[in-house]
Amino acid sequence: MQHVQLIHRDREALKRSVSSLIGLETDYALLDFPDYTNVGDSAIWLGSVAVIKEVTKRLPRYVSTCSDFDASALRASLPEGSIFLLGGGNFGDIYVSHQDLRIKVLREFRDRRIIHLPQSITFRDRSNVRETADAIAHHPDFHMFVRDKASLRFAQQNFNCPTTLVPDAAFGLGPLERPCAPRYPVVLLLREDLERVAYDYSSLEAFGDVPWMDWIREHRGFHTLHRLKARLVSPLTGRWTGSDRRVVLFNMLARTRLKRGLSALAQGDRVITDRLHAHIMCTLMNIEHVAMDNNYGKIHGYIDAWTSPYDGVVKANNPRQAVAMLDFLKHRAAQLGTP
Repeated sequence: MQHVQLIHRDREALKRSVSSLIGLETDYALLDFPDYTNVGDSAIWLGSVAVIKEVTKRLPRYVSTCSDFDASALRASLPEGSIFLLGGGNFGDIYVSHQDLRIKVLREFRDRRIIHLPQSITFRDRSNVRETADAIAHHPDFHMFVRDKASLRFAQQNFNCPTTLVPDAAFGLGPLERPCAPRYPVVLLLREDLERVAYDYSSLEAFGDVPWMDWIREHRGFHTLHRLKARLVSPLTGRWTGSDRRVVLFNMLARTRLKRGLSALAQGDRVITDRLHAHIMCTLMNIEHVAMDNNYGKIHGYIDAWTSPYDGVVKANNPRQAVAMLDFLKHRAAQLGTP
């Protein structure tokens, strides 16, 4: 399947799911802004904002990170209306602060519809599953979107709420242009965090002097610069309140982080990665790539659910196999007469 066809299919599926739960000209809140360096979560934020705005014709009335959420401020900014929780891969007990936020919101806002944008679910402790299940069971209007089949089975077996299989919200961005011409035959974008698999990476050294990186670093002064820009830009957009300025700031931060990630990937003619959103962003830019998995099956699970028809991706179980699969992509491109 061509990348444009797949992106259109998945973006429309995301939009249908959102529009089934919120209507035109409806105010809402969007919680759990990813104010950290991982580019993938910024792609999720921007895709979510794009699709919800397309459905409602409005930007969120209240936004927050997981650490600065204020229930009183939400009620003041949004006296009535739905609450969206950002999607991603942090539903469970690996990333505790994000889970604490969703439990708090479920318990404090039983009078609101709560829509959880597409997530992957991972728990390591059954007691945490029970706590989450209890919070969900006591909420009368909670709707869960999940992005892979394992998470769908888990939610259906453990949570008493409507659960729908929905593509990752980054597909809300639609097709993206490659921001620069490739400078290297391959880029290696590989995790350095707690989801990294302890592979033997020595086979990748054969590529020599090519970019080998993760996308979890940004320059000093990043926040200060963007806060200043947001303070200057907000009045020009007609958004005057403190909540409005935060929407402008969050979107600016996310766009800069997304741009950094797209530029990193576009340096390569092809890419080897073990990050889900490197896979998704390569798909959005139509960059051929090899996808290895993280330590709980998130990337391959997503590919199996949604993106396996795309001609530009192949899976690999380890770095040595990834090298072989990269050769396969090159050979296939030569047969098809593509660059």
